[in-house]
Amino acid sequence: MRSIKFETLLNYCVKSQKSLTPTRLMVYRTLDKNNKPISAYDIRNDINLHNKKDINISTIYRVLEFWIKLGLVHKISSLNKFLLCLEPKEKHIHMLNFCTKCEKVIETCNKVMGLNFTKVSLKLKFSVNTEKSIEIPVLCSDCK
Repeated sequence: MRSIKFETLLNYCVKSQKSLTPTRLMVYRTLDKNNKPISAYDIRNDINLHNKKDINISTIYRVLEFWIKLGLVHKISSLNKFLLCLEPKEKHIHMLNFCTKCEKVIETCNKVMGLNFTKVSLKLKFSVNTEKSIEIPVLCSDCK
């Protein structure tokens, strides 16, 4: 588990003037107990199984979008899966290195990688969407 404390989650919601609903909390906790990216359907199935609730998939997607907008969850578009952000307080461009075999994800940022997207984007006259992550398909050391 790598989650942030309940009080911190609540503070993120208060800052965005949103409620921390039971469904939002269940989705967050389901993501938290997985060490790998997980699909919205797997999240729904887990919640429905363990909480004896019947939550539909559109609700799951809305909740995931909520957490993404708060910067607490990443969507890996290439896999159509989701995972918790390891550094939600950091304002940087998130880079998700995901293994194409086992789907292990190593989260890093442009600063750690020695990349200056701001400088390059100014030179090329474009802006970088910091709300999205950069996805890098790799083979992890276990799968090489």
